[in-house]
Amino acid sequence: MAILVAYCVPIGNISRAYASNAPKGAATLFSVVRKISFGNYGPGASIAAVDGQSIFLTGTFLHGNSAPATLVRVDLQSFTVTARARLPSVTSVAYGDDALWWATGAPLGNAGTTLTPGHGRLLLKVDPTSLKVLARFVLPGPTLLVTVAQGNVWVATSTDLFRVNPKTGAIIAKVALGFSPVALAPSFNSAWLYALGGTARSHLILADYSAVSGHRLGIRQIADFSGGPLAVVRGGVWIPVQSTKTQSTTARLFKGRRFTPSSSVGKFTFDTQAYVEANILWLIDAGGRGPTVCANPANGIIRAKGSPVGVEYGAAAIDGGSTYLLRNTGTNESLLKIVASSDCSR
Repeated sequence: MAILVAYCVPIGNISRAYASNAPKGAATLFSVVRKISFGNYGPGASIAAVDGQSIFLTGTFLHGNSAPATLVRVDLQSFTVTARARLPSVTSVAYGDDALWWATGAPLGNAGTTLTPGHGRLLLKVDPTSLKVLARFVLPGPTLLVTVAQGNVWVATSTDLFRVNPKTGAIIAKVALGFSPVALAPSFNSAWLYALGGTARSHLILADYSAVSGHRLGIRQIADFSGGPLAVVRGGVWIPVQSTKTQSTTARLFKGRRFTPSSSVGKFTFDTQAYVEANILWLIDAGGRGPTVCANPANGIIRAKGSPVGVEYGAAAIDGGSTYLLRNTGTNESLLKIVASSDCSR
């Protein structure tokens, strides 16, 4: 199972601006064991998916005089870029059923532009080795989010959740969400899907659905806001809940089908996001002001604090016990394979 997380940087490698904000007694949270540097790769680079042999990155990737790529594949054994492609604008990418699934969406009202062909309603099936488009499926609405659970491909639009046949693109199941989704992820055992979103009346809604039928299993309304991501653990999910009143974030763990509130940790700076690997809950401020924290994913007890790093959504991935980070220094990007410190992994 692959999990996306954000990254943190050891104290020795951070900028002076970040170092000046380091908490007293801050620890080095990981060491780097492999690295590939991309140079100036343009805005919006992020880790989109990982399949055990490769990591897939989206963004604006330059290579000599050739046209910029929007998707690259990095081979994990050689740690080199082995494929490049230029695809339409993307709102979400997932790996599953031996393919990459590329949701073109319609972000920021750009439906109908050249960047969102088909008014953002396309779902692309992409070969994970060559990055060539294998099929183009058109859905009833802009394809905002995509995930794969137990071989089932699910796509969320602004109003509905669709299960799509991975061979034909035919819609197998349709579920009305009743809220606008911002995050979608399979449960720990992939038996159901978590969906996070909100409505005008209720700031935040968390729901789960059968990964086969789409039948809704549970729902909870939560005060305040969250843009995700969903940090999935066995039996539950961590969510960074943001308060506009206090301008702070509290990471909260919800368990079971009824989303019973369990542990919480905070308060952190407003842009703090939660990510999880097998034995570590990472709390990272995307704005680069608050500390980076590693904690126990079962109860949120903090193990160590490190310096702020300032990262963007989708800056790391965990697969098979290995953790990979996309470090952004100015406009320069580097992909790192890291090992967590003993303080974080205990």
